Amino acid sequence: MDILELDAQYKRKAAGNKRTMLLRLLPFLVSCTIYFIILLPEPSLKSTVVKCFPTFSLAFFVATQSKNGGVFKPYSRWIFHGLLFACVGDACLVWPEFFLAGMGAFAICHICYIAAFSRAPLQPLTFLVIQGLVAVNYVVILLPCLSGFYTWAVLFYSGLLGVMTWRALSCSKRLASAGSLVFIVSDMLVAHDKFCTPHPLARVLYMSSYYLAQTLIALSVDSPKFSSKEN
Repeated sequence: MDILELDAQYKRKAAGNKRTMLLRLLPFLVSCTIYFIILLPEPSLKSTVVKCFPTFSLAFFVATQSKNGGVFKPYSRWIFHGLLFACVGDACLVWPEFFLAGMGAFAICHICYIAAFSRAPLQPLTFLVIQGLVAVNYVVILLPCLSGFYTWAVLFYSGLLGVMTWRALSCSKRLASAGSLVFIVSDMLVAHDKFCTPHPLARVLYMSSYYLAQTLIALSVDSPKFSSKEN
């Protein structure tokens, strides 16, 4: 078999893999489109299901895209677990009385992502820059709007989000790095809408950026591997 034939087979296989990936992403694309088209009023059981389904579809994508011989690699397994906890957080945030529980679910989601990115180099300068930006956002924008227990809860969550972003930026997965940065924007919009000044377009803005962030992180299971070997 000559080189040209091998190259043609490789291209056909690559094209087939892309089609398969798009098919696995189809449930997310459809459910995400439906969410923004109907934009159901919250809270309600129907709006909870419609909101959670795109994130659950991304978990399905990760599960089907990244299994090798029926076994998750550590990176993909942690991303999958993080998306499942994000589904719980999505459901909780629909209901105002469960907002704190939703923060807890997303905190666990970020811990799962941190575990996925943990093999990246340390890069302390990146840590200082990200946490500095998160701290400025907290002190200047959010702190004047917070009171009581939420003052400390949002502080802890902001620090954890900064750690997740630091670990993502320190690894070799560009999609995850971009997703983590978009996640900060999304959560900033959520917090500002919840604690500071509600805005009619806030929901569309933070949900669109949130789905984009989760999509980029989910797609990172198919991006180049870390330079060090995974167990």
